Order: sequence, then structure tokens, then C-alpha cells
Amino acid sequence: MNFLVQPLTVFFNGIHSFVTNYVSNLSLAYFLDIFIFTAIIKTIILPLTIAQTKSSIAMQKLQPKLKELQEKYKNDPQKLQQEQMILYKESGANPLSGCLPLLIQWPIIIAMYYVILHLEGMKNVGFLWIQSLGSYDKTFILPVISGLTSYLMGVMIAPKGNDPSSQQQRKMNLYMSILFVVMFFKFQAGVVLYWIISNIIQILQQYFIINRIKHKEEAKLQQ
Repeated sequence: MNFLVQPLTVFFNGIHSFVTNYVSNLSLAYFLDIFIFTAIIKTIILPLTIAQTKSSIAMQKLQPKLKELQEKYKNDPQKLQQEQMILYKESGANPLSGCLPLLIQWPIIIAMYYVILHLEGMKNVGFLWIQSLGSYDKTFILPVISGLTSYLMGVMIAPKGNDPSSQQQRKMNLYMSILFVVMFFKFQAGVVLYWIISNIIQILQQYFIINRIKHKEEAKLQQ
């Protein structure tokens, strides 16, 4: 993990040096550090988010065909799964595409844990009700918010429909959101704040930017 921790530490410290040139309040400065850091990471993985949305649209387009397959092979689950995989491959849809951004960000979350762990200055700085950004939120408000924002983001990107893959992804979204709440109980508040800001940016991207792509793709399907 050092291959990520060291460059991210340098990167984060660089952002902090820039911010503190203009902001003297350390509480606000560290919040801006985390916000800027998160915004840059989300911009880097934006192409994955776009691909994820396109795949979700393709999954919605396949719903009628998936229902036909479910009816046709309702007594043969193995054959149904094979035919569904063939359909996904032919259409370019990926029912698990919603996991890609999470898989990319997961090593960053772990690396951020160690980055913030070794930032001595952050240990003595709070933010709003948080006593220390370098320690866990003793009110547990941040972990709950992380779970709620994770769930909302998952609902927005999950493919619609009642096929097994869509149902599985919705269940996974719920389970992962609960997992984040529990896991973040003892994570530094700065790391949890990173995740919450990341989710909010993702939601805004989905609503304001990615939906434009969605409307264009849906318009093509109607032609």
C-alpha cells in the first residue's frame, strides 16, 4: 500500500500548502484540502462513471428481452444464466458495472486512512461537531451520513428492472451501505468525510452531467 500512501501524502500536503496560503483557519483549510483532493479523484475516474451510466441504460433496454428469457427458461436456471450472459455480451451491458468506481476507490480509501493517520496537524483540528479530523467521530453522525449517501448514490446508478441481476445489485447496494456505516465507526473523521464528499460529488455528476448522456442514449433508442 506504500506505493499509494506516499504519493497521496505528497499530493495531499501539496494541496494543504496551497490552501493555507489563502486560508488561515486550519479547520476550514483541512476541510478544503479534503474537498479539493476528493474532487480531483472524482474527476480522474469520471470516464468510469460515464461508462457505468451507459451500461445501466443498456441494462434498462434489455429488460423486455430478459423477461422473455426468464419466462422461457424459468425451469432451467443454468440455461437462463447462460442466455443472459450471451445477451449481456452482445449488447455491451455489464450488470456489475456499478461496482467499478467502488473497486477503484477502495484502495484510495485505505491509503487515505494511513495518510491522515500520519498527519499530526489534523489530529488537533476539528470541524463543526467533530472534535478531531484525525480521530473517529464520537457522535457517529458521519458514519450514518456515509451510509445514507452511499445508498442514495447506489439507487441512482442501479439498473431498473426485476431481473435477477438488477435485484442482486439493489441488495448489494443496501448491504454495502450498511457495511460502510459499521466500518466507518472507527475510521478517522477525515477519511469518512472524504467518502461522504465523494458520494455527494458522484450524485451531482449523476444528476447534472451524466443524465445528459442518459437522455442522449435514450433518444437514440427511440429513433
